[in-house]
Amino acid sequence: MGGMTVIIDPTSVRDLAAMNDEMGVLTVYATADPRDKSASPAWRLAVGNAIGALRSGAADDGDRERRAAVLDRLDRLQPEIESVLDAGESGVGRALFAPVSRDEVHTLNVQMPLDDCAVLERRPYLRPLAGALTLGAPAGVLAVSHEGVRVIDLRFGVAREVTRLAFDLDTDDWRSMRGPASLAQSGSPSRGANQLDRFDRRVEDNLQRYLASVRPRLSAIADEHGWQSVAATGDRRLIDVVRKGLSTSPARRDVVLLDRVVESLSTNEIAALVRPELEEDRRRRCRVLAEQARDAARSGGPGTTGISDTLGAFRENRVAHLVLDGTRELRGQRTSDGRYYPHGERPPGESDAAMAEESDLGERMIEMGYTSGAAVTMLPPEAAGVLAEEDGVAALLRW
Repeated sequence: MGGMTVIIDPTSVRDLAAMNDEMGVLTVYATADPRDKSASPAWRLAVGNAIGALRSGAADDGDRERRAAVLDRLDRLQPEIESVLDAGESGVGRALFAPVSRDEVHTLNVQMPLDDCAVLERRPYLRPLAGALTLGAPAGVLAVSHEGVRVIDLRFGVAREVTRLAFDLDTDDWRSMRGPASLAQSGSPSRGANQLDRFDRRVEDNLQRYLASVRPRLSAIADEHGWQSVAATGDRRLIDVVRKGLSTSPARRDVVLLDRVVESLSTNEIAALVRPELEEDRRRRCRVLAEQARDAARSGGPGTTGISDTLGAFRENRVAHLVLDGTRELRGQRTSDGRYYPHGERPPGESDAAMAEESDLGERMIEMGYTSGAAVTMLPPEAAGVLAEEDGVAALLRW
């Protein structure tokens, strides 16, 4: 795809959230369904219809300057839009962000679903991206075997082998323990079997010592790549050795154990094997986070629930982590200087006539979260029930 490619990390997402254009920012999301082999796949039609609706809305705009600017920009963006809608392009999920008043274009693609929509607002539409950041967050896979450890990075549906930590053992001085020659000399099958057992135990002991020795390096790799979860696969005795090192890492990281040796599989095959376990872990983490924010608010600690208190914390720049049910439609109002309030609240000195309607408070909170440096978690349906009585909104606070 053309334009400037966005690398999904906190800095680039914060930059996107800060993009602002009074004429509008065009946001396009598409999820290429590989199962739809038709000439006009449904996802392409859905996005094309959404862009057509934006064009029709712009043509009816009473502001002649804005009408001309939007229509001209849509025309000039046609090659980039076609690239997003090209079934032959790489990436399951694609996105485009382009301000009307400037020539810049930002694109991204990920190997996970996003949405099928086109939006023209003053800022980029970030909700689908926030969902991808929650459910496609960086995770690690440690494929442990008698060969050592294969270290794999998995993020946003893409698996990449980072390194291999090979277990090399020199057994030349163990000849008397290997069995066949000694067995022939001794003439005793039981003695030969014991020697083989001793050899295998010694190899196993050395392997476990090796795995214990690389735990600091594995923890450093996990920190460097920002892994929130790590899946360790292999023989239970071996992955237990690795887990003990990772369990001393910050509490934010979960370790999932899969008692299955996968050394012979490809990187993508290993990723496919562990992905359901990691996705389940991410859903569990979302639920725990929502419970943590809710319980902190109820006990008078550093947390809020509900629209009113969470917006108040945003106005005071106290939000460290926003937790939001992305399926909720939250409406409210906005002051002339850009502060947000729920319906029924009006700040001192503001008249009702001065308050503007805000149709998507959830999106505005996502923007405020990213631009203020807060983390944002979009709750999957399995976790959203925790905040069912709290407007689907909560936050952990800085203080």
